[in-house]
Amino acid sequence: MKHLNHHLKLLTFLLILLTQHLFGQKDQLFSIGKNDKVFSTIYNRNREIIVHVPVGDNLNVKSETYPVLFLLDGESLFTKTVGILDHLSSAYGGEKCPKMIIVGIKHPNRMKDLLPVISKDNPENNDKFTEFLEKELIPYIDKNYPTQPYRLLVGHSLGGLRAANTLMYHPGIFNSYIALDPSMGHDMNVWSFKTDEMLKKISFQNKSLFVAMAQTMPKGIDTSAIQKDTSGAARHMRAIMRFCNGINNYNVKGLNFNWKYYPNEAHSGVTFLGLYDGLNSIFSWYPTTDYKRISDPSVSAKAAVEIVTKNFEEISKNMGYKVLPGEASIIGITDYLSGKGMNDKAIAFAELNVKNYPGSAYAKYYLRELQLAKKKALSELLATTSAKEICALCIRESRKESPDYNISENGINVLGYQLFEEKKLEDALLIFKMNTEFYPEAGNTWDSYGECLMAMGNESEGLLAYKKAFEINPKNKYAEEIIRKYDKK
Repeated sequence: MKHLNHHLKLLTFLLILLTQHLFGQKDQLFSIGKNDKVFSTIYNRNREIIVHVPVGDNLNVKSETYPVLFLLDGESLFTKTVGILDHLSSAYGGEKCPKMIIVGIKHPNRMKDLLPVISKDNPENNDKFTEFLEKELIPYIDKNYPTQPYRLLVGHSLGGLRAANTLMYHPGIFNSYIALDPSMGHDMNVWSFKTDEMLKKISFQNKSLFVAMAQTMPKGIDTSAIQKDTSGAARHMRAIMRFCNGINNYNVKGLNFNWKYYPNEAHSGVTFLGLYDGLNSIFSWYPTTDYKRISDPSVSAKAAVEIVTKNFEEISKNMGYKVLPGEASIIGITDYLSGKGMNDKAIAFAELNVKNYPGSAYAKYYLRELQLAKKKALSELLATTSAKEICALCIRESRKESPDYNISENGINVLGYQLFEEKKLEDALLIFKMNTEFYPEAGNTWDSYGECLMAMGNESEGLLAYKKAFEINPKNKYAEEIIRKYDKK
């Protein structure tokens, strides 16, 4: 009962999470995916797909790329797959797997797509669907979406059979596979017996497979009894066990394999827990607890950076190509360290970002912001210097390779708000306006400028500034509220 309650709580949490995603924004449509299509010369028609691309935590970052999960039966499994993956790849879920693009494949003729073409002499013959996946769909996704070269194939029932079949007969297309209660006993076990013979001699190169098996016999019958049952009713479970036991008994090389039996889940019901456990199994090497040490004062900046780089060396080894820590993720670490007053460590991580993403203007901007934060505060000048003179000084400082004062976006903004709180609105406006000129692509500068304009009664220009802030950062809820309020007027 305790085990069941845990799963019920998990299901409830994910449904609430997904509901918040779908309905959390008032008067706005929210989508977790988009409909797309790719023209197939193999089928001589468009093939419809649904695509989910993770929403980055930082909209200024343009460098994010993702592995791809290809999902069979996309029409029925897409929503729950997005919810489970979003949870497991987030901080709330312990970051147990990477964020991934999800490609849900629709099937105009499910039987023709998913049933392998099997004969006794030739394991596969004229397999149009595999050809479509390899030669048309995958190249289309790689061309039109921010992908990494790691691909996972997930399928349930006939889709699970198709996933296992692709691993066995076309292992080079995907890196890993999840087969949810696969229909391996179809066609009177022709596929099952043929594949069992193959398992005795096959080997793989760094592939992963997870198989989930549901209870499709009357409850109370254990697996040993099912293996002895020669009736047609037991064929489905016997075939799955034959396949899974074969992989273990024949000591198949190069395959990271795990399977699990769910005695309390029916054929369709196993999709949720099976997918959840499958992602945990496939990416068992992904999570790390060492990140907690990054903010430990006894750990040096160099050692803290090495914790992250070594983690991604391990991730790269398992994924088969060089994987860099995400630019947005490192910025999140720098923000946390900076907030804790660990500026030297924050700078070390910002330098890592510039090294990893030398073409990113935002990574360079972020490093400069942290470096400038160590300089003298502009507020020191207020006692003897006017706002106009401070603006002139900032312009001179901006021309120096190494400024003496903190003329970062945040440093200037802090000065502006100090004047704002002292009710020196005209002086504050000079500072905020200069910040928009220094940092025109930073939404926060326009937000502050707009707030000051509004406080001075200049609603029309203030509204334009807020619209600019929202254009740069659509996550700015306060700017969105102001725009909606004044647009109604």
